[in-house]
Amino acid sequence: MTILIATPIPEEYEALTAALSEMGLNGVERAVGRLTAVRYDGGLLVAQGGLGKAQFAAQTQHIISHLEIESPGELRALVCAGTCGRIDKSLNLGDVVVATQTVEHDFNRGMALIKMPLPSFDGDAALIATLREVAEREDLPCKLHFGSVASGDEGIASEKRIRELQESTGALVVAWEGAGGARAAQLSGVPYLEIRAISDGAGEDAMQEFWSNIPTAMNSIATVVRELTGWTE
Repeated sequence: MTILIATPIPEEYEALTAALSEMGLNGVERAVGRLTAVRYDGGLLVAQGGLGKAQFAAQTQHIISHLEIESPGELRALVCAGTCGRIDKSLNLGDVVVATQTVEHDFNRGMALIKMPLPSFDGDAALIATLREVAEREDLPCKLHFGSVASGDEGIASEKRIRELQESTGALVVAWEGAGGARAAQLSGVPYLEIRAISDGAGEDAMQEFWSNIPTAMNSIATVVRELTGWTE
């Protein structure tokens, strides 16, 4: 079976595929519909999902649909894997957060007349259980944390917004695309998980930190993703 790993932007995609190759995973590029992906030994397929919730949902849905046409039931899970901004100050650059929940923090924002809870998508329990076992190992080059990820198409770059997100979502980190991937997976009946590595502190220097730290963050993602090779339960 196949686990689809979708990264948002080209820089994350390139850093992840390079890191996996350096770890000894053999990748072969292939077309999936109108998009391109790299298949690795052990059942991993790595593709670019696109920037922002809408584009990520559209591209991952396109990939899922074509994989299902080729081999119905072959897709074990969709994993959104990329960088993120830190909300919990106890976490460090390069740490990985495995999302027990992806919370769409910007849904219905500002619409005071319509009261409803923020959409929340649970991560796949079996994959999370596997990664909890991985997190107990002492030989990992990065730390794994488990908790909520706040998802929304908003660049978070102030302490005020960090505090607001802490109060509204209880998330450890913030990123853009996860809720889009979750909706595509839900529509297709495919298990879903978001995995994020910290690239910045979601403060005033977030943009500069983000671009500088993509390789470090995606190396951490590669370490975690490698643990999913051959996992088809």
